Amino acid sequence: MRIAVTNLKGGTGKTTTSIHLALELAKRGRTLLIDSDPQQSALHWSEDAAGWTLPTMALPVRDLNRRLPALAEPYDHAVVDTPPGELAIVRSALLACELAVIPIPPSSMDFRQLRPTIELIADLEQLNPDLRIRILLTRLRSGTRAGRDSRAILGELGLPVLATEIPLRESLSLAYGRVPDEAQGYDLVLAELLSEQVAA
Repeated sequence: MRIAVTNLKGGTGKTTTSIHLALELAKRGRTLLIDSDPQQSALHWSEDAAGWTLPTMALPVRDLNRRLPALAEPYDHAVVDTPPGELAIVRSALLACELAVIPIPPSSMDFRQLRPTIELIADLEQLNPDLRIRILLTRLRSGTRAGRDSRAILGELGLPVLATEIPLRESLSLAYGRVPDEAQGYDLVLAELLSEQVAA
């Protein structure tokens, strides 16, 4: 499985999602984490974390779709952490992957700025007809109106939203530079994604 974690807006939880999904996938097979963000947050995270064993590399290039097949060939899975605003890099990552996971917090600004990401994916439909997208609600307070409203709005837009949600937790915001000792709900996200793949 090749997953691009993407959202052209920054601050939505892409790097956290990429790392946790890659670590969960690594429990099921050899997994490569690719940091395509020029800021290299995922790479720096891996360098700062004692005991990090997940193969991680920086590849902030516009031809990632041409390079990834050879790089990922020895692996069962690859996860690509994409940058905000770098349209050419994000486009290339989406061409290289079969699944786009779009993390989005429940805020009006994040919802308003989701459109460019969705439009980019739609533009690639003919070039990568196998690409599926899934919206992942992140930083949710349990049982709040914001969460319910967010799911309703995304549903009205016809966007496929994962049933699993990532809660707002201090442990996630403080996780940088450490190997996570808890799945934080990403094990359930991956299980949902894998069950969808089997069903398809």
